[in-house]
Amino acid sequence: MRRTLFLLTFLLAPRLLGAADFKRDIAPIFKSKCYACHSESAGKEKNGYVFDNLERLAGDIRPSGMIDPGRPGESPLMELLTLPEGDKRHMPPKGSLSAKEIKVMREWIAEGASLEKKASGKPSGLVPQVKVAAVEGWTSLDGKVISAAFVSLEGGVVVLRMNGKPYRVPMEKLSEASRKQAEERAAQGP
Repeated sequence: MRRTLFLLTFLLAPRLLGAADFKRDIAPIFKSKCYACHSESAGKEKNGYVFDNLERLAGDIRPSGMIDPGRPGESPLMELLTLPEGDKRHMPPKGSLSAKEIKVMREWIAEGASLEKKASGKPSGLVPQVKVAAVEGWTSLDGKVISAAFVSLEGGVVVLRMNGKPYRVPMEKLSEASRKQAEERAAQGP
């Protein structure tokens, strides 16, 4: 009896601790619900997304990506999975994920959406852990101020996140102070 209890505790401990594991929890959901339309092995890559190539999937796990690590409420994937079935954007197109599958997917994203875990249960580094930027004020040339989080500076374009959506703002449309602010944030790095 004690051995059975120990074995059950050992096997269930990761789930009891709330640690969602990609291989154990998420990959089976993708395989059963998503591979028909988003899989290299099936020859279907709708909208450029695939869930059976981990390198490509890792590229979609980033701020302003399909999966925003640490932020399930800001992740377009969660939005698509939780839309009402009648909505034409709802995924999967036929049927839905169960409440348990949605919960596990949300946990996985909230925990950083790691594709691998070390023995310690900490993310392995395959998917970089993302520091969430603070929301701050940004001023346009005409004096309008918006509140948004800095994501990146890509050439002459500042990527800001507002209300969970990325916005690309040309530097020349920002005030001098906001241009300097963008350069400082970019220099700070991730």
